Amino acid sequence: MSAKRPIGVTLVGVIILIQGALGLVLALLAWFGADNPSGAVIGASIGTIIASLVYLLVAKGIFNGNNLSRLLVGIVTVISIVSGVVAMLAERIAVGVGQVVVGLIVLFLLYNRRASGFFAAN
Repeated sequence: MSAKRPIGVTLVGVIILIQGALGLVLALLAWFGADNPSGAVIGASIGTIIASLVYLLVAKGIFNGNNLSRLLVGIVTVISIVSGVVAMLAERIAVGVGQVVVGLIVLFLLYNRRASGFFAAN
């Protein structure tokens, strides 16, 4: 029997789902919305489509309690936190603080006791 998914895990999954869906839509609009798309536009669109599909798969994994998906989000979040610290050192304080705070919230939502129980049960 699966454990009930905590609201924080659901929130993280929804945000990742939205990011993936928006990326997919925007990439398709860039590619097919241009009258004569250049190779750079097509290449960037393909890269964004692939990344967006990965986001959608990771979101599905988060919803289903997949530990690999949680690990991937955790790794990307830690990278974002480090990037935020670098931004603060470069005197981009507001951006850096925002990245660090959001990153810490995401890590808390995915790695607290309830979330860990959900991922362990699935």
